[in-house]
Amino acid sequence: MTDSSIPDMMAEARRGQWTDQQLAAKAVELAESILKQSNAGMRGKEKRQAQQMERMMNDPAGKAFTLALADRVFRPSSPARGAELFRYLLDGYGVPRYLSAADRFAMKMGGRFSAQFPGVVMPMITSQLRKESSNVILPAEDGKLRPHLRRRRKGGIRMNINQLGEAILGESEAHHRLQQVVDRLTDKDCDYISVKISAIFSQIHLVAFEETVKLIQERLRILYRAAITNAVTLPDGSRKPKFVNLDMEEYRDLHMTAEAFKRTLMEDEFMQLEAGIVLQAYLPDSWEEQMKLCAWAKERVEQGGRASKYAW
Repeated sequence: MTDSSIPDMMAEARRGQWTDQQLAAKAVELAESILKQSNAGMRGKEKRQAQQMERMMNDPAGKAFTLALADRVFRPSSPARGAELFRYLLDGYGVPRYLSAADRFAMKMGGRFSAQFPGVVMPMITSQLRKESSNVILPAEDGKLRPHLRRRRKGGIRMNINQLGEAILGESEAHHRLQQVVDRLTDKDCDYISVKISAIFSQIHLVAFEETVKLIQERLRILYRAAITNAVTLPDGSRKPKFVNLDMEEYRDLHMTAEAFKRTLMEDEFMQLEAGIVLQAYLPDSWEEQMKLCAWAKERVEQGGRASKYAW
């Protein structure tokens, strides 16, 4: 398939009557074409990063170490505590094999000297992590984030902001995270945001499904109202609510997120709100949930509501 056929395929998909098997095959074909087009435009630095990422995917222990390091190294309140966690991860996983020889040597030296000089070693490690992830993880401070969002907007790119740090320990922190998302929605430089229910609500109980869904709906109403209140003004002068996208990672959150999403958007107050939800392809019941969402979406539109968006 050539690059120029991508719009043609999208148009064909909208008017075609494909079977599930045909649709799956076309989706793979489209994804392959988009990937080839993306790879063709990669720069030297991006190619090196992609090669390193490929090596990491083939290094299970190294991948686990990297994920654990990125998740924990920024959390400790002191360099000494961070150094202790760093050595613990090195002892448990070993130095990642996917790294270059120079990086492996530097990591070994960091582990060796982190006990004696945590105030020197740990800032170097965190600085390197930030450097490596700077193209995908942006600082949340307004002075650094706003210019980036404005540059992307001028380039015709719409940014989906997903605030990191979803591991919450209680309702106090959940309310704090909820307020952070609301504050971001009030920001004129943000018009699209993703959020997990596990980041804004801590008391998720599968054995109390109905009660939990109702409580989650209360949080969603706050977000959806903020999206409507802080609508974006389009070039033609009309106003459009900001876009809230529900995300998830765990199987536990799948059905609750989808149910709260559907129930809330069927309320009169939100029938005209366009919103989105992400279904992770690796979760066992996502396909079944997708079918339910499609049936629900058709019913909502038939009742005069707006369309919704789904992603995998």
